[in-house]
Amino acid sequence: MDVKYQVFVSSTYADLIDERRSVIESILNMGHIPVGMEAFQASDDSQWDYIKRRIDDSDYYVLIVAERYGSELKGKSYTQMEYEYAISQNVPTAAFLLDSTARKTWPADKVEFEKKAKLERFRRLCEKKLVKHWRNKDDLAGKVAMALNELTRQKPRTGWVRADNLPSAQVLAELALLSEEKRSLQQQVERLTGEEVLTIPGDYMWRIRRLEEESIESVLAWKEDQGTKPLLDLFLELDFALVRSPDTDDLKEHFRDFVNYELEVYELESVMNEYVKHGLLDANTIFNGHAEPVSTYHLTDRGKQFLMYATEWRSRKSAAERQVNSTTPDSDPPAQIHLDPDSH
Repeated sequence: MDVKYQVFVSSTYADLIDERRSVIESILNMGHIPVGMEAFQASDDSQWDYIKRRIDDSDYYVLIVAERYGSELKGKSYTQMEYEYAISQNVPTAAFLLDSTARKTWPADKVEFEKKAKLERFRRLCEKKLVKHWRNKDDLAGKVAMALNELTRQKPRTGWVRADNLPSAQVLAELALLSEEKRSLQQQVERLTGEEVLTIPGDYMWRIRRLEEESIESVLAWKEDQGTKPLLDLFLELDFALVRSPDTDDLKEHFRDFVNYELEVYELESVMNEYVKHGLLDANTIFNGHAEPVSTYHLTDRGKQFLMYATEWRSRKSAAERQVNSTTPDSDPPAQIHLDPDSH
């Protein structure tokens, strides 16, 4: 997304008209939004309160100092007040001071001799942070561009984007729904992790056992002399595919990897219909440009819960088997691990 940054340009005005113009053009050429005192409109609020609000709205602050201290409020120039306020609000700043050589030839009508001491104190204040020195308007514009590029890289800010680049109301609504679903799932996770043991409901346990006993070979009436592939194992293998609502074409490769050979479409659909019977999947038929209709599948709410319980059951079963296998004849028998909560 193309982000534009608002840059507040601060300086005395009458003596730096050309320099400000060069800096503002440089900022515009970078695709950002310059803000300066000359752009301000009359306001019912005090001038200073208005300036502060504009600094608050800005992403970066650029200060240009030459040989004038500027108009004052209560003994301090607006330029210095702006600089100190930007720093206090943690707005990334870049200060540019007139080079010592250029100061010697600077036009006398652009020098405030009576405020020379205040100007020097202000320059020393700026030099407490990193500053750059400039000799003329072109040198200044180039250094401002380089400094802003560095600031945006090191200290990225919120910035501004075009309204037509923002997400649509529909997208925002979908994001809100996803956020709410994430919050709900997080609460479930926190609740489950707070319990010592996850209880698998009886109806889910029944389906787990049925799908473990049934196999692809039994559904398709194949010979089982080469072993069997339980429907439960296949369902857990397909978990990541199922969350994307696949069709039969999407599932062919997963089935081939699982059973080691290609299934006909009708055979694949016969197996998937077993999960539909258990209420774990919904099936739809679409044409989608195909000569023949294609079946698509997506997880039901029951199917999502079943994945969670079946994965937990598989984990407990594997742990129990590892414990049994690791038991030696001289050791005590392993503590009984209950896989079926109904047996408690």
